[in-house]
Amino acid sequence: MYNWLKVAALIVTGRFLKPRWKGLILLVLFWFVVSFLHGEYRSYVALSGNTDYVITAALSKIGLYILGFLVYLFIIERRILKRTEKEIEAKQVKEHPAGEDDGFDFLRQKKKLRGSAEQLLNKE
Repeated sequence: MYNWLKVAALIVTGRFLKPRWKGLILLVLFWFVVSFLHGEYRSYVALSGNTDYVITAALSKIGLYILGFLVYLFIIERRILKRTEKEIEAKQVKEHPAGEDDGFDFLRQKKKLRGSAEQLLNKE
């Protein structure tokens, strides 16, 4: 039974990572470069003893980590979200052509549907 769970977990992970792998690799490389540069600065501070900008360097490292993640979100994840929205719209158009009436068009064209609670409250 656990083998099926492992296979399912691998499939789900693969489907999640497939559109994101390039962006995630770039993000990890960026974080690696930032960490490497910060380590070089720390070794410089250890050798020279000049600790004037240690806090600034640490805060800059954290800020660059956050900035890299935000850039990843806005570039990669937004593109994936837009693509999935377009796929959903295309699927809806394909399933429900404009000229075809399946009996529920009067509900699709309403701006707001009222539930049973709202109908009871507005009942006079």
